[in-house]
Amino acid sequence: MHWIFQFIVRRRAGSLLLLTVLLSLWMLGVDGARQARMERALLMSVFYPLQFTLSLSTNVKNIFAENKTLRTRVAQLGTELARYREQAAENERLRALVDFSDSVSFDLLPVRVVLREPAQTYRSIAINAGSKNGVLLSMPVIAGNGVVGKVMQVLPRLSVVQLLQDPACRISVMVQKSRGVGIMMTENGHDFFFRCRSHIPVAKGDRIVTSGLGGVYPRGLDVGEVTAVAEDVNPLFKRIGVKPFADFDRLEEVFVVRVSPQWQAFRQEADTLHFQE
Repeated sequence: MHWIFQFIVRRRAGSLLLLTVLLSLWMLGVDGARQARMERALLMSVFYPLQFTLSLSTNVKNIFAENKTLRTRVAQLGTELARYREQAAENERLRALVDFSDSVSFDLLPVRVVLREPAQTYRSIAINAGSKNGVLLSMPVIAGNGVVGKVMQVLPRLSVVQLLQDPACRISVMVQKSRGVGIMMTENGHDFFFRCRSHIPVAKGDRIVTSGLGGVYPRGLDVGEVTAVAEDVNPLFKRIGVKPFADFDRLEEVFVVRVSPQWQAFRQEADTLHFQE
């Protein structure tokens, strides 16, 4: 019975025509009163229910088609909304970076992070600028809130940045308040520390900046803040825990600090110095 119904629905025009012809031929052989009674019976029991069923089937088909169109439109609107939200978040970040770049006197090159090292703790990232953009080896890289690392490899349109999270990375830092100097490092990519002379006053919450020593980072760039002060194995020093300002897990847009020619010349001269042991 199911296939008969499907056949009638698919070919309803021909089926109705055939049924009408057969009924008309049959009714020609009966008298007028019987024809009238038959017409009323067919109208109420066959034609009206059949027409209602066919109309309902067409409406259901149209409803399914409309639902499919609406679902497609909802998916498109959801995608557009997600894109607009991402653009709004990006615009907010970029406005903050523009305000930051206006407050810094260095020559900053805004770049975008295009690759991350596939590891639990990021040790390096790739940026979409290289030698054709004026990027040189060992140039500092900063975010809007602190130092990120330095350029360790330069290609024409791409550069690799060594992050402070790399245990092989060292940075000369200074306690901004007391001017105590040390070399900040990490052993696991998460816990940062440096050692300074035990007589230098350091307190939790003190700001840590670059010292300007070492020929890589200019003096005064924000690095982080002191989180802990503890005694070191060597009684002449104390161990200072530091929390970097930069959020290494959320780096998207950063700046390359294009060091001035005077600083480059100073660094080249410093590299030629030989100290007696």
